[in-house]
Amino acid sequence: MIEGSLRDAAFTDVLQVVVAGRKDGVLHLERGEPSERRARVWIKGGRLLAASLEGGVHLGEMLVRLDLLGVDEVQILLADQASDPEVPSLGAAAIARGWIDADQLAVAVEGHLTEVLGELSGWRDGRFGFVEGTPPAGIADEEGFDPLRMLMQVGDRRSGDAIDPEVVLKRLGDPTAQLLSPEAWDVLGLVDGRRSARALAAESDLPEGRTLALLAELLGAGVLGPATDAATPATVLVACADAAEARLLRLALLRHGTRPRLVADLEAAEVAFDELRPSAVVLDAELDPWSWLRTLRRRAEGSHVPTLVIGAGPARWWARRREANTERLARPYREVDLQTWLRQKLPRAGA
Repeated sequence: MIEGSLRDAAFTDVLQVVVAGRKDGVLHLERGEPSERRARVWIKGGRLLAASLEGGVHLGEMLVRLDLLGVDEVQILLADQASDPEVPSLGAAAIARGWIDADQLAVAVEGHLTEVLGELSGWRDGRFGFVEGTPPAGIADEEGFDPLRMLMQVGDRRSGDAIDPEVVLKRLGDPTAQLLSPEAWDVLGLVDGRRSARALAAESDLPEGRTLALLAELLGAGVLGPATDAATPATVLVACADAAEARLLRLALLRHGTRPRLVADLEAAEVAFDELRPSAVVLDAELDPWSWLRTLRRRAEGSHVPTLVIGAGPARWWARRREANTERLARPYREVDLQTWLRQKLPRAGA
């Protein structure tokens, strides 16, 4: 077993050592404060199969970003996995249902790998350990991906760190005077002077990190500049315990042009509400938020904040409470249903 500290060895160096051995297994990584995170990278014969990152981008989110699955379809797959441990990986389950094919899954997995590896390459502390063994069946494309090519893509992604994801950009000058790649032209076409860089990345087919990197390049080339007169996006507080579900909500909210802030429990939601004074609140019914909601409504600053509860919740609560500013959305919901509520309660950023 290979193990050690990321303080002594960079993640990219660790990965190259592991894949050089051409063994099968999984690379575990974890770090503690300020936020505990865990990640895994599956390897077969020196090639990368798949990765996971707690609280980070999820494969289901990537499938939605690529318009290969709908938000509602990913929720169905997640619910199946939660209720039955024998259900295969999310990608394999989507193929089994006939919703995507193997080639489409490979594209999504590659994008997901790029995102996860890009974030892991920024870890400067934590522990790692490689455990040999056969990767779970159906976890990803059996042929895997070339680790050197993936690391090159990660290098491209890291250049996006120079841009503030919250900055709103507008077009400047003549882009035809620059030698732009097809990817850069695609990203440039998303810029509207209203939405943040992170929101534009949510609209792109490219991984978020790659989109931010391209925006940074366009900014450096003078093709783009800050839109200093842009309206501030509305902040939406999201309380959801399931990380994958939370990421789906984040994606839909970003696509609407809002600024989502995710928390995993109601205690954190209380702190975040006081700090952010959000324009709207989205709550997961699984958190049993009814007492918290009653308390919020008794506060002057929380009495009229539009609130959406995702999930059924107790029927008796809804029978007693007919508050104009509290509505519910049953799972599996469609992204259009969530955005319809957003359009009713909040103007689109900059509109």
